[in-house]
Amino acid sequence: MDWAKAFTQEIDTAKRARQRGNEGMARVCARRAANVIVQAYLHSMGVQPFRNAMQNFRYLQNHLAANHPAQELLTHFLLKVNEDFTFPNHIDLIQDALDLKEMLPIDEQDLSSAGGTENFPG
Repeated sequence: MDWAKAFTQEIDTAKRARQRGNEGMARVCARRAANVIVQAYLHSMGVQPFRNAMQNFRYLQNHLAANHPAQELLTHFLLKVNEDFTFPNHIDLIQDALDLKEMLPIDEQDLSSAGGTENFPG
């Protein structure tokens, strides 16, 4: 399955979970969708992604410019729920995953010829 299909499936599943009132599952699916994007982006940059989503988010955070707009979203994906298993109200991981997809350019040609050079834009 290609990354765009996998992303869309996870986002759709996240939205359905939210509609059913299962916000925890919605966050899980949104994180998985974000990981699909980060993995595709890393591949397009010639970097082999980790299997673990949190490692991918941290790796990308450490390699993007500090002022890159994706930094805040990556921080959101790394947040843990608080003691009552909720998230801050102002953070919507589904929307964050959609925004991340727009912020990280993924060139299909780069995916087919991913080499080994790291070239992270600011």
